[in-house]
Amino acid sequence: MNARADPLRHRVLLIESSATLRRGMEKLLGREGFDVVCAAPGDAAVPAFERELGAPLCAVIIGWPGKAAPGLRKLFARLQQPDARKVAVLVLAHEPELTDDALWKNRAFTQVHAWQAPAEVPRHTRALLAQVARETRPRLDGPAALKVLLVDDSRTSLLKHRRLLESHGYLVTTCENASAALLRVKDERFDLAIIDYYMPGQNGAMLCRALRALPSTRELTLAILTGSYDEGLIADCLDAGAAECMFKNESDELFLARVRTMAQLRERELRLEGERLRLDMILTSVGDGVYEVDRTGRIRFANPAALRLLQCPDNETLVGQRAHERIHHADERGRPVSSETCFLQQAYELGDSLSNWETVFWRADGQALIVECTVRPLQEAGECTGVVVAFRDIAERKRFEAELQWQVHHDHLTKLSNRPYFEDMLAQELFRLKRSAERSALLFIDLDRFKHINDTGGHAAGDALLVTIAQRLKSRSRQSDIVARLGGDEFAVLLRNVDDESVIALAEKFRAILDDMQFSHDGRDYDVSGSVGIHLLDRHTGTPAQAMNRADAACQVAKREGRNQIHLFDPRRDAEALASLEASWSERLRSALSGNDFSLRFQPILDLGRLPADAFEGEDWSARLQLAAPHALHGYEVFVRLDDTATSLAPRAFLAHAERFELLPALDGWVLERLTLLLAERPPRQGVNFHLNVATMSLASPAYRSQLSDFLRSGVLGAGQLSIEVKESDAIDELMTLVPALEALTQLGLRLVLDEYGLGMSGVGHLRALPLSAVKLDGPLVQSLQHADSGGAVVRAMTDLAHAMQIDVIAPMAEDPSTLSRLRAAGVDQVQGFALGHPTEAWGDSTIKAQRPRAMGARR
Repeated sequence: MNARADPLRHRVLLIESSATLRRGMEKLLGREGFDVVCAAPGDAAVPAFERELGAPLCAVIIGWPGKAAPGLRKLFARLQQPDARKVAVLVLAHEPELTDDALWKNRAFTQVHAWQAPAEVPRHTRALLAQVARETRPRLDGPAALKVLLVDDSRTSLLKHRRLLESHGYLVTTCENASAALLRVKDERFDLAIIDYYMPGQNGAMLCRALRALPSTRELTLAILTGSYDEGLIADCLDAGAAECMFKNESDELFLARVRTMAQLRERELRLEGERLRLDMILTSVGDGVYEVDRTGRIRFANPAALRLLQCPDNETLVGQRAHERIHHADERGRPVSSETCFLQQAYELGDSLSNWETVFWRADGQALIVECTVRPLQEAGECTGVVVAFRDIAERKRFEAELQWQVHHDHLTKLSNRPYFEDMLAQELFRLKRSAERSALLFIDLDRFKHINDTGGHAAGDALLVTIAQRLKSRSRQSDIVARLGGDEFAVLLRNVDDESVIALAEKFRAILDDMQFSHDGRDYDVSGSVGIHLLDRHTGTPAQAMNRADAACQVAKREGRNQIHLFDPRRDAEALASLEASWSERLRSALSGNDFSLRFQPILDLGRLPADAFEGEDWSARLQLAAPHALHGYEVFVRLDDTATSLAPRAFLAHAERFELLPALDGWVLERLTLLLAERPPRQGVNFHLNVATMSLASPAYRSQLSDFLRSGVLGAGQLSIEVKESDAIDELMTLVPALEALTQLGLRLVLDEYGLGMSGVGHLRALPLSAVKLDGPLVQSLQHADSGGAVVRAMTDLAHAMQIDVIAPMAEDPSTLSRLRAAGVDQVQGFALGHPTEAWGDSTIKAQRPRAMGARR
């Protein structure tokens, strides 16, 4: 990039060995209003610096390569020289603590920051440049800094007034005639000029007029010194631009008082000029676009960022134009918007304010720019004289929000809608049907013998099958249908506007998709089929939960009738199956509680900051991680399992049923009681923490809170060693009403953790409202780090927000070394997942075993 330097943009030399990082940083800095020149860190670094030093160069940004190459050592030696003193230097390192700071230890205007936060580089650079400007600016310390030009053809008068002024701290330059004075002002700046009126050649009034005509002295404060009281002379001098007429025969005190008055006026002018220059510098440096319009909407000013964002080559293409016609004449689809209906134009004319107004500006190249703008009126003497608009490009933020929203609503493995979103859509559909004569249908699809495929082919085969089925279900659905993965091998389809005949035909098509599949994995063929339960929806349908239960019951009937079937729920014929489905779970869970048929599992949680820097690198990462993990142990998350059959059931298989029958407080109480017994039998080593998943329903129970208080007072664990995790999606509004009770528990040493942080935007507000010690990221968001480039930025932003409130961040479901590396780069504090160890029946260092990467669909 060898373009001529823009005087309104800061010139930056970027030195980085990675072409990818170099291109990314060049683009980022360019968007923020910098002129960027790139160079490699080798022998070309110093010549590049020498070329740019006179550009003029403002800053050097150096990507630290791990150890200083000879070229970088030469560059830092060059940066120590006097002519490079005012150049800001920003060193970006992946591990700042390992850089060779001896190279720049004593150099001013030099900082080191982490590469992991590239979006912060423009802000760090501007802060450094502001420091340079602040600490190298010449100081004005009273009258000693004011320079006076004294012009008089009388040597006696010249000597007298010069001594008088210098004795009071003024810097005085003398000239004996007008010609000499005009030559002197070409090379030197003055604050005041005191001029004798009667001089040979040009008199004082003529010199005043000549000085007023010169651009460099047009604003110079002028005074006439004369021995005459002639009114015509005084009028001539004032007309020529003199601010004061002083007389040679008046007292020295009066002369100095008049000079002091002019000096104070000049100092105020200098301060105002300095403030104007400072504001100009701010307006030219900020990344936001700023423009000013008059009350009619005609543009009077635009800063460089506005020109850059609107793709305008110079001020002439924007200033003088009407903002509505030039910038916001159409909506996001390009449809014309009249000035009478345009909010911004109305704000100009009425002098109104607008804050965080999202709209579309149109660039000079015809492309739309999504912006957020703030409008503020300009007031003079209580009257609006115009409006200032500040705006920023929010297209990237919109993309980020859309990506985050997509992740919130979709299953990370199959890319179908997830269960929370599907249940929300089902609730909306039932609400719509209340006011309609239409009918819709809910299909519940359960794969037959999926566990066999998982057990024989492994989770990778199971995940591949789920992805394939999801794609085919989606391809067979209509545009108005919603297809979702509910969890495990269960899918659901919401069919809008159907009748009895069409719903059977549609359900049969979905069943046939499974029956017709030829699925192979690793050279092995598998038979695939599924059972489909149907529940018709109309204005009389009850709650979404009731609808889901009936579709589930119909699916169970289909399975009992031989699998690979479809079955339409009949309220009379299938009432027994529905009651049996619900009653069997109620009885089973109550029996398990009374018979101690539950058990606990413990999964390790590690402190990322206590793991070696290379813990996740190389082919042997798992062996090295296993050795290092015990030294980084933070604690364990406690999971509950249902063991009343030969197969141990994970929580997702029975928690929904426990909630339906209001058994969660009893189950959470059992977990706490069982943990107390285990801790008494085998006390953990000091500093090991335990995390329990607790339902909001349980925390609302006075009996459970009393049990929890007794546990905390018992001393089984020390203060801060027990954490309870509450899900963001689990009746969070009800949880907010329990804040006083939760604060009382935290006073006893309990730590509160918000789980599923990032599942929805509402969790951000809960960071302040709840007495949180930590947050746990949403699991699918963590697993998306393998595939989504934006995932790292999302996690980093959420981690920074939590850290700003002194809240730790925990990442679950870490299943591979690349995810662990990205979590470390994002600043996450603790981590857990299959990459570090599976849930086991006991705790201890021996349970921490780093695993090889598993498929993304694996679950605890």
